[in-house]
Amino acid sequence: MTNTKKTTNTAVLLINILIAAPSFATVITQKNKIDKTSNLQCDHYISSQQHLIDGNNMSLNPGDTLCLESGMRGPLRVKNVHGSASAPIIIRNQNGVVTFTPYEYSIAIENSQWLRLTSNAVEGESEYGLRLGGTLGVGGLSEHVEIDHLEIYRARFAGMLIKTDPTCDTRTWAENFTMTGLRIHNNYIHDTESGEGMYIGYTGKSRTLMCDNALTTVYPHKIQDVHIFDNKLENIAADGIQLNSVESNAYITNNTIYRTGVSPFDPHWQNTGIQVGGDNVEVRSNLIYRSGGNGMMIDGDGIKVLNNHIMYAGENGIFARNAAQQDNSISNGLAHAYKGNLIVHPGSYALKLYAINTQSAHLIIENSIENDGALDSAGRPKTFSYLNDAVLRHELNNHHYVTQSAYQRAHTK
Repeated sequence: MTNTKKTTNTAVLLINILIAAPSFATVITQKNKIDKTSNLQCDHYISSQQHLIDGNNMSLNPGDTLCLESGMRGPLRVKNVHGSASAPIIIRNQNGVVTFTPYEYSIAIENSQWLRLTSNAVEGESEYGLRLGGTLGVGGLSEHVEIDHLEIYRARFAGMLIKTDPTCDTRTWAENFTMTGLRIHNNYIHDTESGEGMYIGYTGKSRTLMCDNALTTVYPHKIQDVHIFDNKLENIAADGIQLNSVESNAYITNNTIYRTGVSPFDPHWQNTGIQVGGDNVEVRSNLIYRSGGNGMMIDGDGIKVLNNHIMYAGENGIFARNAAQQDNSISNGLAHAYKGNLIVHPGSYALKLYAINTQSAHLIIENSIENDGALDSAGRPKTFSYLNDAVLRHELNNHHYVTQSAYQRAHTK
């Protein structure tokens, strides 16, 4: 059950957050903390005229640090770089800021493992020592990659594009490769032109190719052991964070996402704050403010959505489904958990849940919903909506507050 209360005085803290929206990005930026890289020595120097780092042609050892020359530069291709679990290879700026000029991509990483791409702040100049004017790509069977403390200030498509597409090369097929060990944190991505802030994982279920003169259906790799945390994304053309093809052990936590779906290539779907496709994912303590479409789009089993703040979503606060909803012969998927979320003035429902035929009930507990009290076509409050009785659920201690939005207040004064 949802407790509904009508109030004309929203909590002061919440109103202050909403009214302060125009300066939102600046406040968050000023509070961001910078982590220093553990190895400040440079073992190799990469000039601004060098556009290829090929580990096969360099004497690289695990634990080495490669430093980029400061100033303006063009794109950089990184391939065949192999560190180790205890001693990853690090690529970073040296002393000054490195700014990649606008281009289709800024950095492309291929066939590399145990690699960290990071930067140090330059006092009085920039919080980020690497500033990218194009996409950061990670593919070509790369894995165990850490990306942190970068600014992507522009991208024609996605800010980050992380996946290996399945091809006729059998090494790229799902049965032969799982992308493992991604750490993406403390980055600032803004003003993409048509794509996502982060595009991680292949979105299709398969593709059909002509391989050795025969039509061949190939399947994309899965992803596991992924941690995406403490990132800022602002003014994103499509989805803020899109994570797909997840097999297990994925976490999206403590990210700040401000305005998504600004100019999406597909305005019907690619406009969410966070989109998840896969199983066993935890989405916790994120702030999503003014997504063009759903605040979150969830598609999978065993999903946990905990303690998030979703404000002014263009459609539903959260829309969720699973594989069974698309094929009702499937059953016994793991249930979802929605606990402790705050959802403020979504365009439609706070939670629209279409995940069916689960082995146990979905948990919908201690969520707080604030909207204008509008009713749906059946005369019900637009808090929770379920596909049908095949959506097993347990509701407990949820709260519904009816208020006028902060923006409505401002316009009526």
